[in-house]
Amino acid sequence: MNIISIEKDVSQETIDKNVENLRIAQLNLSDFNERMGKNYDLVCRFTKENPRFFLKQELRYPENTNTIASQINWLLMWKREITDKTYLKIFFNDIAREFEKINRYNSPYIQKDKVYHKIVEDFKRKYTGYAPLGFLTKDDENFIKEEINKKFLQHII
Repeated sequence: MNIISIEKDVSQETIDKNVENLRIAQLNLSDFNERMGKNYDLVCRFTKENPRFFLKQELRYPENTNTIASQINWLLMWKREITDKTYLKIFFNDIAREFEKINRYNSPYIQKDKVYHKIVEDFKRKYTGYAPLGFLTKDDENFIKEEINKKFLQHII
């Protein structure tokens, strides 16, 4: 589906000012849906003329955490502050938190069960060859892909 619905009563001027942000959201939503085999749509609300996205299928207001919607919201915030490379550290820390679920099984005393294999499969699908789309330079995209591989994917058995 990959549809982004815009909340009612939003001026055309606000939409026009955010065409680039909507394009970035669309690119990353489509990429996520394709990678993960999902069919999510987003709802876009504007606050002070800035877009904020929520999953249409799982509307959880005001929090919509740990979803593609929250990731897109974070990416757009990063885009506004791209001159500050601190966001790269935050980006890798977010991936590291997901990786912790896998790392918990990294013990000879813990049997790797179906849950482990599902978590690993989803992590690999989500992050193999991944970089945020639509606003990074090719060098930054390649750097992110290499770092994800080096810091996380190479450590999965």
